[in-house]
Amino acid sequence: MRIEVPAHVRRTPLDAPMTVEEFLASFPEVPESLRDEPVLARYVAAFGHLLRHAQKPSPCVGNNGDAPHTFYTRLVNDLAIYGIGLAKRERTLARLEATLAEWAKQPATFGCTLVPHKPRGTPAAGCSP
Repeated sequence: MRIEVPAHVRRTPLDAPMTVEEFLASFPEVPESLRDEPVLARYVAAFGHLLRHAQKPSPCVGNNGDAPHTFYTRLVNDLAIYGIGLAKRERTLARLEATLAEWAKQPATFGCTLVPHKPRGTPAAGCSP
């Protein structure tokens, strides 16, 4: 018997373009109803390389998260809030547009601006054992 691995689960190189379908599969908290929004397609095309690294922070991480937590908070959180009904669709889409406009000003270094500087030797964020 041969078991096929679904396309959205297969390992994809981190520098490969991310598709909207892959984005929605990676972040089920983002509502499927946004699938055909042109702004979402542009958003995923612009930030796919950062979204591949994004990780939802656990409660004990708080505001001290590492880059993957910051990418999630900055790039996915608004969509997740809309997904649970605490934000309006138009406002959420406008926030995506605003983030794209901010990115357009400095596309090469935008990801660096999201992550606060931490001194060398700072332990990784997470829950203490």
